[in-house]
Amino acid sequence: MIDGLPTLDDVEFSGKKVLMRLDINSPIVNSTILDTTRFESHINTLKELEDCKLVLLAHQSRPGRKDFTTLESHSEVLSRLLGRSINYIDEIFSRRVLEEIEKMEDGDVILLENVRIYSEEQLKRVPEEHVDSLMVKRLKDNFDLFINDAFSASHRANASLTGFPPVIPSVVGRLVEKEIGALNKALKSRGSKVFILGGAKIKDSVKVMKNVLEKEIAEKVVLTGVVATYFLMLKGLDLGENKKVVDENKEDLEDSEMIELVEKYRERIILPDDFGVEIDGKRSDVSIENLKGRIMDIGISTISKLSEMIPEFDIAVINGPSGVFEDERFALGTFEVLKAVSNAKYSIVGGGHISSAARMTGLYKEMNHVSTGGGACIRYLSGEKLVALEVIKEYWKNKWGLG
Repeated sequence: MIDGLPTLDDVEFSGKKVLMRLDINSPIVNSTILDTTRFESHINTLKELEDCKLVLLAHQSRPGRKDFTTLESHSEVLSRLLGRSINYIDEIFSRRVLEEIEKMEDGDVILLENVRIYSEEQLKRVPEEHVDSLMVKRLKDNFDLFINDAFSASHRANASLTGFPPVIPSVVGRLVEKEIGALNKALKSRGSKVFILGGAKIKDSVKVMKNVLEKEIAEKVVLTGVVATYFLMLKGLDLGENKKVVDENKEDLEDSEMIELVEKYRERIILPDDFGVEIDGKRSDVSIENLKGRIMDIGISTISKLSEMIPEFDIAVINGPSGVFEDERFALGTFEVLKAVSNAKYSIVGGGHISSAARMTGLYKEMNHVSTGGGACIRYLSGEKLVALEVIKEYWKNKWGLG
């Protein structure tokens, strides 16, 4: 058990028929999978199930997007990484699928089609309603165990994530177990903690900031990126041409409430002293008092201050880049802050863009934990429950009588 969630340690799975939801949703350009990080994150769980009859459910993108496609190439990547043949079937719950499942022997692995080609997958329903979806009704009687190892999708109430725990004994896989353990260390363990929140998704960062400040989880919260620009605006900074970027990203936040928040915790919230800006196509570092140009990064003075401060904490959590790190002129802030995080006693990198930056620099090897989940990680750090994990807890305890 971890945080009330049953794991593989709580069940006998050897030789069983197992249905597993994983997340191998990856960037694809011209039919080529560009990053296999999410595939690799599931290998430990998959290897542990090598003597089971294992059927995999997964998604890729969503209908209408350029990278929405079948999982045929995903099965090839997974086969190569796992060192075992994976049988890809371009259907989900047809008669052919059921016949192939019936013929499985111990050690066989099947990857079914992209679950998002199925119209009921993303309907807004509670788990008990998803139980009545065709996918769940057709597949459920063929399995002894359901495993959710798709942490990065576990904030979504989709049929393939929440429809099976009410009707099949369900546990989480090793990846979910690892994610929850690391994020709980950030939220629940002792020691001094700093959270560095950046990027452009202001509302997401606000949720995390409120949670860790109000619950006395973090001693300090460092703001960078567009998030920092927004709060400096609330403190009276004239943003000039940068105000448009803030307005585009603050969603429905009430300025008055945010002003109260930053005033209440002004001793614990750290904002940049300067910025790296673009002027005439070049980088210039300017103080906030002399702000001009387009903000693209935190400035040299702020970088120096954070590089000294962050390693002093027992636990450092970073979510969101400090600037436009994809442009080498403005990558310095993101990369140096990541380096400082890696020098803390325990380091956690949230999902999304900041984990990409950690991999670009090779610093991910120096981190204690790099999350596979963007939205799921943010929600967990915000104190929100992840619906696909909560349904496992509920039915494990109340229906299966095993907890």
